[in-house]
Amino acid sequence: MHVGACVERPRRRRRCASCVALVATLATALAVSACHRPKHYETTVEITRVSTVRTDEAKKPLVLDVEVAYSECPGGQLEVVRGGADFASCAQKLKVGDKVKVGIDHEWTEEGHYKWTVRTLGECSRVADPNDEASYALVRECDDWTVNGTRVGFQCRYIPEQNLVDKCPWFKRR
Repeated sequence: MHVGACVERPRRRRRCASCVALVATLATALAVSACHRPKHYETTVEITRVSTVRTDEAKKPLVLDVEVAYSECPGGQLEVVRGGADFASCAQKLKVGDKVKVGIDHEWTEEGHYKWTVRTLGECSRVADPNDEASYALVRECDDWTVNGTRVGFQCRYIPEQNLVDKCPWFKRR
């Protein structure tokens, strides 16, 4: 009886070790998936340009570019958002200088970084074209460049720093 009890213990330990490994694996997978969950943000932008790219025979816009400035974010963030016919018919009413709400989806990509996508601009919905090469964003933080106490120019960083990400988290890339 004493020998049987000794043989039984290693099996329990192996089973227990397997359970611990399984639980650890599941906990790690859950933690990683929680870190990269898609998020939705809303902010206000200023319209800086509205341009019709393509029209039909009746001069109705089929493709429209809207340039926006993220005026509530530190630095100088500009983005050109291109949309198809439905977006164009709605967004053509926007004027330079208008301040409108924008809805942004922030998602993890297969390439191993976050990207943001503008889904709504004012009351206009936008379906992003995965092959769109015309939409772009210029994200930069610029500060005065001072040498020996004298301002000699400015310096810009094109990778979002922490103060930009704290105020406007959708610019986070990693």
